[in-house]
Amino acid sequence: MLPDHALPAANLALQLILTAALAYALLLAMKGQFEKHCLATRLAFAAQILTIIAMMSPAMESILEPGRPNGLFQAEVLAHHALGLAAVLLWVYINLVFLRRIRARLPAKQAMQAAAACWMASLALGFHIYWRMYY
Repeated sequence: MLPDHALPAANLALQLILTAALAYALLLAMKGQFEKHCLATRLAFAAQILTIIAMMSPAMESILEPGRPNGLFQAEVLAHHALGLAAVLLWVYINLVFLRRIRARLPAKQAMQAAAACWMASLALGFHIYWRMYY
């Protein structure tokens, strides 16, 4: 049987890998290699969505279950969740625009910067949540 913190530690390692993948995608965009940038971003976000479903959602349910005391920690978890959800929704929006499924309502660069900002803020909160729970 795995220790209680093995799955969260695996998630933490995966988040570090995804951070590196998105930093690489940013580098590709800065070099003008947009097709590779899009592929790297799509793969990273697909992995992130799977991670959310498989690892993060069950953990959040246990943190937010009824009967647990409310407080700043729950607010932090909810903020982490909201920012991560905003990043995913923006990513879906950006992809639908670039696939010409919907008309753009925001300039592409603004939408991408907003998605990156939401993702980075969610990531920072996620690291803090991990630290508070396991150290």
